[in-house]
Amino acid sequence: MTPAGSLQPGDRFGQARPAQLPPYDATARAAGKTRADAVFEAIDLAILNGDIVPGSKLTEEQLAAHFGVSRGPLREAINRLEGRGLIERVPHAGVRVVAFSEAALQEIYAMREVLEGLACRLAAQHMTESEIETLKEIVRRQHLTVDHLPPEAVGVGHGWDLHWQIVHGTRNTRLTRTICDEIYYRLRVYRNRQRTVATRVPRAVEEHVAIVDAIARRQADQAEMLMRWHIRAAYEHLRGDPLAPNSG
Repeated sequence: MTPAGSLQPGDRFGQARPAQLPPYDATARAAGKTRADAVFEAIDLAILNGDIVPGSKLTEEQLAAHFGVSRGPLREAINRLEGRGLIERVPHAGVRVVAFSEAALQEIYAMREVLEGLACRLAAQHMTESEIETLKEIVRRQHLTVDHLPPEAVGVGHGWDLHWQIVHGTRNTRLTRTICDEIYYRLRVYRNRQRTVATRVPRAVEEHVAIVDAIARRQADQAEMLMRWHIRAAYEHLRGDPLAPNSG
């Protein structure tokens, strides 16, 4: 049975293809990290950066040879990636990077629009002045690097991630868990693609500035409306991306 939201065989990314794995230096593993940790982090980063694109097929043989690990640590890493919703098992064929159909992406972005709009409303009501200063610092950095935003600008949980910071400022545990754990990780590769598109980034940064200003002024209605517009604009831009599902 194909998991909900995944591509059917006729969808654009439904034709699984071998993944192009990035270079890996087994000797560079940080102290205190297990082999499973190192493999998990390497694949996770490769998916985020777009080195392994949605729909890419991964086999245990390929991964074990590339990372120089046994099946035990490899399967542990795969289980963790599957738990984050980044890969899915394909019967008799190994695993592949999760890809979404256009209909699934539309549903997810509709959820994002409502939930992140609510998050902005709550953030305007509950964020401390110190937390708001953090938001202002993030948009200042984004302005300074608007022509070359680093991957961390959309790294989930990273200090650059304005959306993450806003959601965690809501003081709403269930909302935070739904957005950050169930939505963000699955959308990282699509969010990261928009970071590299010059026509979207300056506009997105200006939208961030307006959102933060509304939160700082405690204008809950305005903050919610601006975030909803921002998410809607992101989705419309994604639909026009020639590498997005079912586009072109």
